[in-house]
Amino acid sequence: MIDEKKMCIFVRMKHEYDKLLKAIEKETGYKMQTPRDFEWLSENVEKRTKEHLSDSTLMRLWGYRPSVTTRLTTLDILSRFLGYADYVTFSQWYSKNKEDQSDEVLASHLSTKELEPGTKLVLTWYPERRCVVQLREDGSYIILEAENTKLSVGDTFQCELFIDGEPLYMNQLVHEGRPPMVYVAGKINGIRFAYFPEESETEAEDSQTEDSTT
Repeated sequence: MIDEKKMCIFVRMKHEYDKLLKAIEKETGYKMQTPRDFEWLSENVEKRTKEHLSDSTLMRLWGYRPSVTTRLTTLDILSRFLGYADYVTFSQWYSKNKEDQSDEVLASHLSTKELEPGTKLVLTWYPERRCVVQLREDGSYIILEAENTKLSVGDTFQCELFIDGEPLYMNQLVHEGRPPMVYVAGKINGIRFAYFPEESETEAEDSQTEDSTT
């Protein structure tokens, strides 16, 4: 049974949850400004969480319509859209990670500018997600293989830098013909990258193996 007291908890100061709104805009790649933006967000929140938030509720939350209070349950649903159990969990994560926001990158990393068009990379992340991507002439990537992930073969995206053990933010991801979005892979544990072994190299290894056995 739903706790009626919890259902009636209100968060009265917008700055208390402004960090959540910014996180959603970063996740979706959209600056929520027009009625169509909020209709799109309402549809996608329901697709991902199976819970409904109307576009008018979202517009009030962002301050585009008059609103005195915001229900905690609304913030819980938006937090689940981002992958957190509820708003309290999101707030705890935010408080923990807002410290030490700047540091040099010591992990292995790879810049798109260093790669030649046609280069293939293997991207993996927990749990058992795997993609093979190829750099195109225009500087974007196309997904050639996709295993155990929401991404699909044929999806395209842009990415300037791959960092081992860090989340991968795919900008301008076009997924199955939908409008471009921002997608993050390996949000918690980061991704791993490696060059895709070329067929010629694989064939050479097979040939060496056969020669050694004859």
